[in-house]
Amino acid sequence: MSASEQGPKIKYGETAPKLDKAQLQFMKLIEEQNLDRVQKLKRVRRNNLLTAGALGFSVLAIYGYSIFSVQQEKFLDDFEEPKKMSQASARILSSGMRLPPLPSIRDLVKLYKLQAMKQLSQNFLMDERLTDKIVKSAGRIDNNDIVLEVGPGPGGITRSILRRQPQRLLLVEKDARFTETLQLLRECARPLDIEVEIYHEDILRFNIEQHVPDTTQRLHLIGNLPFAISTRLLINWFDDLSRRRGAFRRNDTCMTLTFQKEVAERICAQVGSEQRCRLSVMSQIWTEPVLKFIIPGKAFVPKPQVDVGVVKVIPLKRPKTELPFPLVERVVRHIFSMRQKYCRRGYSTLLPLEGREETTQALFQRADVKDTMRPFELSVAECLRLADAYAEHLVAHPEVAKYDYRAPKQALN
Repeated sequence: MSASEQGPKIKYGETAPKLDKAQLQFMKLIEEQNLDRVQKLKRVRRNNLLTAGALGFSVLAIYGYSIFSVQQEKFLDDFEEPKKMSQASARILSSGMRLPPLPSIRDLVKLYKLQAMKQLSQNFLMDERLTDKIVKSAGRIDNNDIVLEVGPGPGGITRSILRRQPQRLLLVEKDARFTETLQLLRECARPLDIEVEIYHEDILRFNIEQHVPDTTQRLHLIGNLPFAISTRLLINWFDDLSRRRGAFRRNDTCMTLTFQKEVAERICAQVGSEQRCRLSVMSQIWTEPVLKFIIPGKAFVPKPQVDVGVVKVIPLKRPKTELPFPLVERVVRHIFSMRQKYCRRGYSTLLPLEGREETTQALFQRADVKDTMRPFELSVAECLRLADAYAEHLVAHPEVAKYDYRAPKQALN
């Protein structure tokens, strides 16, 4: 090709426009901003990948841990239950009898349209694992034992008791609405040769000696107690225990009961604890209370405002005092009537105003107890020594037993 055919040559250096300094700086700035955007996008992408990886790892870890926990729990159940429940399991297996399939407690409550009544302090426990745990806390239940359940309601704890196959089961339920559900359980227990008796009575007035006249069989007291009567019922049973009457004609009648968590902690509170109160001392004079476990309030229907504690109360073989229960209860109640003041303040209200200070000081010296201690700092032994000193004072001054510091002032006869 000749030079004429190649066309005109373009000189780019001559035709390209020239940029001034300001334009060059502007282009440089735009290029730097583009590079920054690219770097930010790379960082965001890297962070997203790291976050996704961390979340994925966490999900896998949680899933793996849950699988391991379930397998571990199953392993422990398979390993421990035969050891702990061998007698009960052997009895059930040897008899070949088991409870027939039953509707769940939740289904029965819906079927019979049962609603908890606030005035009766009712709260239903639906989870059978928890009811089994409560009955398990009661200890060994043999096939010749008697169980008295307080407030069975729709029968959650009742089912767990029947699985242990006692000889007799007494159900004391004040609310007659639960008759049909309890009768259903009674019919299911007949093939197991378990005698189930239903009484629509108030447990505070229930005559145990009339319904359980024979003392050759061991008796267990189990119940999900209404909060409104739990403390009063326990004090009444302590009175029966001190007199060896009612359910406590034998010294091996244990109580496995539910209380509000705060009440359960007070029952078991030791010396120096802020929870220690009159109930603590009264419980520990005649029994050994043990807080077994806590049930969260959400496990009940309707949900109470507090959690619930399960306490096993074991009678002492030898009570720590032989003094009459009313006298001991009166002394301990007066001592803790002013629990944040010196113990002499509450104790002195047992005595008439005339000569009160001198008599109080003399009784504390006789009991060998420091009168400047707070009530919750007193041991059971110290409270009983103060009760002994007061009892000796009544021998010499019997008229003091009638004194009531809250009554209008009157002369003692």
